[in-house]
Amino acid sequence: MNRTRRPRAWIVPALLVAGVSGACADREAAQPNLILVSIDTLRADRLGAYGYERNTSPHLDALAARGVRFETVIADSNWTLPAHVTLFTGLPPSFHGVTGPRDKMQTGIPTLTEVLKQHGYRTFGVTGGGFLDGSHGFDRGFDRYGLKPLDLRTALDLVVRVARQLAPEERYFWFVHTYDVHCPYHPPPRYARLFDRSPAADRIETRDRCGNPHYNGMALTPGQARFLSDRYDAGIRYADDLLGAFFERLESEGRLRNTIVVVVSDHGEEFLEHGQIGHRNTQFIESLRVPWIMAGPGLERRVVTQPAALADVMPTLLDLLGIPAPAVEGVSLLPFIEGRGADRPPRTLFSEDPLVDLYSAIHGGRHVIHRGAAGDPLLFDWRDDPREASNLFEAKPESDAELRLELDERVRRLADLRSRRQPEAAPVASEEQRERLRALGYVE
Repeated sequence: MNRTRRPRAWIVPALLVAGVSGACADREAAQPNLILVSIDTLRADRLGAYGYERNTSPHLDALAARGVRFETVIADSNWTLPAHVTLFTGLPPSFHGVTGPRDKMQTGIPTLTEVLKQHGYRTFGVTGGGFLDGSHGFDRGFDRYGLKPLDLRTALDLVVRVARQLAPEERYFWFVHTYDVHCPYHPPPRYARLFDRSPAADRIETRDRCGNPHYNGMALTPGQARFLSDRYDAGIRYADDLLGAFFERLESEGRLRNTIVVVVSDHGEEFLEHGQIGHRNTQFIESLRVPWIMAGPGLERRVVTQPAALADVMPTLLDLLGIPAPAVEGVSLLPFIEGRGADRPPRTLFSEDPLVDLYSAIHGGRHVIHRGAAGDPLLFDWRDDPREASNLFEAKPESDAELRLELDERVRRLADLRSRRQPEAAPVASEEQRERLRALGYVE
């Protein structure tokens, strides 16, 4: 019997508070609480709200239908550590300096948590660990930060328990981070069965396995890759059901009436679209386009079509709360949330992985990938060719010369920034931390 949760009507009264015209009419009078959820490795095109045909995300789809959904959000990096530092600082990786696995957030760069703390918020965080533990600086500004690996169910239970202990007048910021969608793609069996379409010959072991060092060392068949993709979809549905139950609990206790809920991801995932499993050393669209959905008091239903970056999340949320943002590279998208800003031209969005000399620029549907001095650039129209199967440079090498030059100039600027910045070093990882990173495929 299928007992997976269905979306409930709680979203309408809880997340759309009546009597507010415009996104920020009374935010100074009653600043809302903020819950920021990061679902690690969640690509946008696997959610129904972004056009996916499978029923992976009924609760997130309902949230998007009642609140604000950003149509095109590009991660500033293709892996967890630099992307999350960007999320918290509003700065791209070469600006904040965290580009390698031993780097740590510099203490002189303010974070979203620290700014909220300075403006009276109680601050709490729970995480699946890995690169988001305190050794990389993610605990800065938090009154309480979960340092042990937590699955999403445990993390959300902790949020509810702590919320019950706060006085009604205390404003709070919760950051919740989960690897439940990340490899090893081993969801609870009943969720795996919901999405399994593979014959027995295509099924492979997933427990404790990731793209590196396991699947990318194998000669996977397309059927086996589809089996892994199905397991990934099942993990999304599992996380979605847990979030649905979590929001229902908060609503039943009256805790969502003055709370903005934000759901994002740090990067996507590849399933042999371009030759590998995972997100290592890749800048194709399936690894860069992520969701950004939010709802809460004063937020009217809207799809924001202006391109967005993860670096925009921090200044946008602070602007929404009426709090001045520090100097950042990201921009506030509040005018688009409020239905203004239509006269602004579309932006070029950039992503980077300087460790392997990999960069990309996206402008509209055009996507240029720079693969270092030794590699030919790639050009795709990801909207007309969502699998990015046809390199337009092969037929017409002079195509999109302007975007290519813009990316080349960006690459030079970032290299200059890195040459003048000395990142702080994270402590040497303990064996427990290394084991967690190994389980997530980051350490072989």
